[in-house]
Amino acid sequence: MLVGVDVDELQHALGGVVLEASYLERVLRAAFSALVGSKYTAVVDGRLTAAALIEDCERITRYHTAITRPAKEEIGTALRACHEANRNRNRVIHDTWATRPGSVMVTLRGGRTSHDITVTAQTLAEVRQLAVQLADAAHELGTAMTTALGPDWARLENQLRQELGRDIGADPGR
Repeated sequence: MLVGVDVDELQHALGGVVLEASYLERVLRAAFSALVGSKYTAVVDGRLTAAALIEDCERITRYHTAITRPAKEEIGTALRACHEANRNRNRVIHDTWATRPGSVMVTLRGGRTSHDITVTAQTLAEVRQLAVQLADAAHELGTAMTTALGPDWARLENQLRQELGRDIGADPGR
């Protein structure tokens, strides 16, 4: 039972995190496709987690021959912001949590090799700030990609979907 926390406010704050995390993943998928340079990446990127997309984008950027060193550094900085925002999102969404009096949310994080629990208290304002962090990271990556590859970089990811006239699911049977 949630005591001391307005459930509607909590749902709104968490909904903002989910919405912005979804947008961040969309930008990451577009960046992945643009960095690979193929509309067919849309076939596989739907199976990748945000963390995997970030790692793959970092690796591809490092070896991409058409991107200048300053643009690579800008993309790297943006991807680090994405990594941090995604890590924070995972803590809020996936850790076991409870609410405490005074509009504070407590996350309880345990380790796989330990029975120790780390307790982190977050206010609803901090949860809302996480949504802003996610949105900012997505914007920073979009700006870096535009610097590196030009204003049309995001179109490639959607090209195959448009040609097929439908979305491409992660289900191999589709």
